[in-house]
Amino acid sequence: MFGDISTGDIELLNAFSNLTSSAQKEFKDYLRYLLCKQYKKELMSAIFHNQLLHSLLQSLLHIVERDEFQIQLIEKRLSQIKELYFGIFEKIHIKYSELVDGLDSSELVKEFGSNSFDSINRACKIGNRILIRMEIVEFYEGYYKLAQKKDARKIVAV
Repeated sequence: MFGDISTGDIELLNAFSNLTSSAQKEFKDYLRYLLCKQYKKELMSAIFHNQLLHSLLQSLLHIVERDEFQIQLIEKRLSQIKELYFGIFEKIHIKYSELVDGLDSSELVKEFGSNSFDSINRACKIGNRILIRMEIVEFYEGYYKLAQKKDARKIVAV
């Protein structure tokens, strides 16, 4: 770890040690704010601009566009998408939760994924192909709507 400390890091530590205790608290609060902001941007970008997720979702949409499709194939593809979606979510959440105590998970991303996957799974259990198609199209549209949000388009360096 000590080999990774740069001159800039030492300058930052020296400057921090010269601050009053109230200024140190303000600095820590601001750093927490910046980390939370960056966490949300990175999470949105990593999930909603992931090429593999995009391809899997696109192929799922193509499957349900046909008149006849196998529900088992939908369930398998959905399982792959869900595993990747929440794998990315967990990886980024863990990275930032180690830096920020009490990190609030991005509920928008988490709930969108949970609700979408649950709705499609329910439709698959019922076996109603029209409902399955409708839920997948809704998931697809929601995914791309979130991909267009400002936070998902780029990560601003802080």
